[in-house]
Amino acid sequence: MKHVKVKEVSLDFYELTYRTPLKFGSGIVDAVTDVVASVEVETAQGRRAVGKGEILLGDLWAFPSELLDHEERDDAMREMTVRAARWLEKESPTDHPLGIGIVMKEAVRKLAGEISRDLNLPEPFPLLALMVCISPLDAAVHDAFGKVYRIDTYDGYGREMCDDLSRWLGGSFRGRYLSEFISKEYRSPIPIWHLVGGLDKLRGEEKTPDDPDDGLPVSLDEWIERDGIFCFKIKLRGSDLEWDLSRTTEVFAVAKEYSAKRGAKEIFLSVDTNEQCDEPEYCVAFLNKLREISPEAFDALLYLEQPTERDLRRHSFDMRPVAAIKPVVADEGIQELEDVDAAFELGWSGTAMKTCKGQTFALLTAAKTAAAGKIYTIQDLTNPGLALVQSVGLAARLSPLKGVEANARQFIPSANDSIADRFPGLVNICGGMAQWPEESALGLGY
Repeated sequence: MKHVKVKEVSLDFYELTYRTPLKFGSGIVDAVTDVVASVEVETAQGRRAVGKGEILLGDLWAFPSELLDHEERDDAMREMTVRAARWLEKESPTDHPLGIGIVMKEAVRKLAGEISRDLNLPEPFPLLALMVCISPLDAAVHDAFGKVYRIDTYDGYGREMCDDLSRWLGGSFRGRYLSEFISKEYRSPIPIWHLVGGLDKLRGEEKTPDDPDDGLPVSLDEWIERDGIFCFKIKLRGSDLEWDLSRTTEVFAVAKEYSAKRGAKEIFLSVDTNEQCDEPEYCVAFLNKLREISPEAFDALLYLEQPTERDLRRHSFDMRPVAAIKPVVADEGIQELEDVDAAFELGWSGTAMKTCKGQTFALLTAAKTAAAGKIYTIQDLTNPGLALVQSVGLAARLSPLKGVEANARQFIPSANDSIADRFPGLVNICGGMAQWPEESALGLGY
């Protein structure tokens, strides 16, 4: 097995403002902190390389709270990221990146109590927020690993360089390697899921003078005409059946009308209430009614994403009645590798992965999900810049259900300027597809 030793770690924080507000779940996002991590590693032979990782500290998603406002949660997540970086540099672990990722999560979670105490937080620091905070550090280690051994990082997950999966996933994976679940090449082009937020305008006539006048699309019809998108992720309320049905059918109508103008034949939908459904019966009612009022929209619906609360064990909801109609994937509910097993026991159809949970966790979750014969999807946290490259690269090397979500181009497009020269096919979407560069690169491809 090939090891690297962490030597030096640094962080840079940036404030980003959304060009249009993003409404999902119970809140609205219009500003966020972006963090870029740099990690230098060293091999046993003394070779060194620096890797990079980037993520948004999306507190509304990772740290929902009725007791803390955005600024307080953002401060706490910044502090966690700083302390995690200090731990990584001080402890200087030596291992394969998968091993470092696992031990970092377990070690850093002990800091959560310290941060809650030191910042006088009225509630515990959530595990999901911790995972977001360490994810750029984890990505940077994986990136540096590829660079120091002068390989594409995804070529470093086989038996020549890595332990078998039993080390992290148990005895049933003995003799099986992560490379078994990874494509040998980047699949390109790859479909892009376009996010339709709760406040997003669907038609041009809905625009007002308050909307941005920056030359980019604002309404859904304009986005379809410009980018040719045909996969649409719709944010729903999860507590207002009439509104959710109306929103879904309206989005489908706009997609059908403007896709037809471009000669596109297929449309795919997914719906996400961000845990706002009190019980799965709401989803059953939604699906049955949607099938009744719009069979075409129902047929276009590919899956539902995390409709009920993230604590899978609190109510132990039986998701089989939903899954019998349409696939339903767990997102926020998957925070430990053991959660994958719990989700499948409860009848979930698969898992939704995000690189903001960590490159290590995403890869191991994908292997565990695929080995169980279940589906998985790859979502984002409005990943910009290097985070976008990492997320699309992950999707291109794995086998997710219908592409990858990538909505930074909608809400913070300027944050992608840094990658535009090397990755024009990720920044400028054509025919609803992202294009991975043909030339090879080291690490995670940055």
